Amino acid sequence: MNTVMLLAYGMIVMILMSLGVALTQMKVFSFKDALITSTGRVIIGPIIGFVVIKIFNLSGVSAGVVLIQSSMPSAILCYLVASMYSPKEIVDNISSTIVVSTIMSLITIPITLFFALKYFY
Repeated sequence: MNTVMLLAYGMIVMILMSLGVALTQMKVFSFKDALITSTGRVIIGPIIGFVVIKIFNLSGVSAGVVLIQSSMPSAILCYLVASMYSPKEIVDNISSTIVVSTIMSLITIPITLFFALKYFY
């Protein structure tokens, strides 16, 4: 195994650990705003993914991957970058969105997986 692959595997572990630590420290500051943006991310995201599948005429595994990736919750990377470069109010809004979208994804991801396996596998 080459060095780059070993570094990549180590980086995946570090990202997951930072996600866990960041989620334990996050709080929901504005539930209304977080709910609106999270709904857009985990509900409208798969709809957009389905439109992309139809536009590019994807099928099989590639269509399933696009649909599943489009239904994932907001990424922790946004929080990490915002914490370095943005004011506290924006960081709080981003952390609220990440927490709410992660909780919402507990319901939406299994539904998306069902449709991906049913129609694209």
